[in-house]
Amino acid sequence: MKQKALSWSVQFLSTAGKATMLQAVLSAIPTFPMTCFLLPVSLCKCIQSVLTPFWWDSKEGERKICWVSWDQLTQPKSLGRLGFRDIHAFNQALLAKIAWRIITNPSCLLARVLPGKYCTKTSFLMVQAPSSMSHGWRGILHGTDLLITHLGKAIGNGETTSLWSDSWICPERNIKPFGPITEKEQDLMV
Repeated sequence: MKQKALSWSVQFLSTAGKATMLQAVLSAIPTFPMTCFLLPVSLCKCIQSVLTPFWWDSKEGERKICWVSWDQLTQPKSLGRLGFRDIHAFNQALLAKIAWRIITNPSCLLARVLPGKYCTKTSFLMVQAPSSMSHGWRGILHGTDLLITHLGKAIGNGETTSLWSDSWICPERNIKPFGPITEKEQDLMV
């Protein structure tokens, strides 16, 4: 990414040209590995450190002041910002997409192999990270964390909806019932 950013002559690009190159080319380079693996936060910061000078600097070797923080530049255009990708959040969203595919399409090969190996005793959404697991499974579990915080359950007939652990009261706010639960009521369905 750094070589690509340095190879383009930034001084001849307008602000719109820089934004397009940043969003369509530079931010897209790490997309494939991010769909499979959880990138370390330090690597996400390294990627951001390549994107920031490309946006602010006008000539090679001449550093300019970053007048607005990268966190504000990654905010959506509807809030008056530029909508650049937050690399870490985008990585987690791509991994959550794989977790969603496993949940919604249980007949696909990935949904049969990985949960068959790692989810033998519990459901896919409730599985804990084992001590020995592949980097791919670790990333999918990281994406599952995002799903769990934003996932609601449509009740239907209520036979598969857990009274205590599923968010069935108000899926938008992730509200679950709480209170003293007796042992025989722990597995109660709606």
